[in-house]
Amino acid sequence: MRILVSKASRPTGSILQELPKPPPQVAVLAILNNSQFTIKNAQVFNGSGVQSAQSVIISNDKIVTVGGAIPPGINSIDGTGKYLTPGLIDSHVHPASCSNLADLADYGVTTAINMACLNYTTCSQLKGQLGTTDYITAGEIACGTGSVHAIAFGVPSAETIGPDTDLSALIVAEDKGPTLEQQSTMVRLAHQHGSFAATHATLMEYYDQAIQSKVDGIQHTPADSLLSKSQISQIRSQGQFVTPTMEFYRLAFSNPALGPVLGFNASCNYSNIQTNVVNMHAAGVPIAVGTDSVGSLPGVINYPFGRSLHCELQNLVDAGFGSAEAIQAATAGAAKLYRLYDRGSISTGMRADLLLLSSNPIENITNTLDINAAWVGGIQISVITAQKGQTCDPSSL
Repeated sequence: MRILVSKASRPTGSILQELPKPPPQVAVLAILNNSQFTIKNAQVFNGSGVQSAQSVIISNDKIVTVGGAIPPGINSIDGTGKYLTPGLIDSHVHPASCSNLADLADYGVTTAINMACLNYTTCSQLKGQLGTTDYITAGEIACGTGSVHAIAFGVPSAETIGPDTDLSALIVAEDKGPTLEQQSTMVRLAHQHGSFAATHATLMEYYDQAIQSKVDGIQHTPADSLLSKSQISQIRSQGQFVTPTMEFYRLAFSNPALGPVLGFNASCNYSNIQTNVVNMHAAGVPIAVGTDSVGSLPGVINYPFGRSLHCELQNLVDAGFGSAEAIQAATAGAAKLYRLYDRGSISTGMRADLLLLSSNPIENITNTLDINAAWVGGIQISVITAQKGQTCDPSSL
């Protein structure tokens, strides 16, 4: 998947270049992943609930059979009394190392969609790592000179655009944020290149710009005011979707020192975030589950990988989602919106990204933390950090 991302939160904006494709995995790695096993007698999540106990057969990195008889001699994992769901997808996250990927995998997050590549070499190296979270990335971020994102990510001033920059050259650039015309041009160019376009926006002025530009996906939620019915209707009618990152705001508003760093103003509050998500969900706007997690930035923030996604599921349920809806938004729903058609559901031919839970997540969404076992591409995760009862209290991070 190729994603072009623009930053429209005040005062940033950008167009991202396409990430070079990594070299194919060598044959010996494929051989190491050559295995077949079954998870038997587990209740399987089907997108709207859990089905009666059945067996799922995995071969190499794919699901080959759901239901039916188990072939003789195959290794079996007993799922009796347990619940099998697809692996979770964090649709907006910023891992920067294999250790970060491992942290995500330890919490059953089997796909990480990085929404800003800061170094092409590092991003390329993180792709295709066996036995840990699968890494999907957008291109390099570019922000306005002196903007919040330029400062936070250390973007060189040479990689910015001004009001008169020729966007047809696909230059990574920005001065004080793209105009609506520039933003629309970037979306059009992304589509011409067969790429997915996304815009980050946290304040209403720039969120409306993202809507008007007809970008594919809008990251975050306006924190300073409420979306109007007409704006929400336009998002839906244009086929746009939203990754609201509620947990990002919950953490930010629990730490007053973060507000100015993130460009928030006096009108920003979590009530606006939750109400906007409630209203978009009620109107049928497609929602993907993402966290904007960055891990530990000493002296700045501790926003852990993995656990934050489970907290985001709880936030969505608090905003009116059913438990099954929230899980679907972090699995098949996210996969569809981000055009990852090989994952997200427990069905024949899909990637064997799986979670075996000891408690029913439909009865209580917090049970997604009760992970008995997890697999990424058919390879079992050796360490599970997630534990039932872990808190989502921001003050505990």
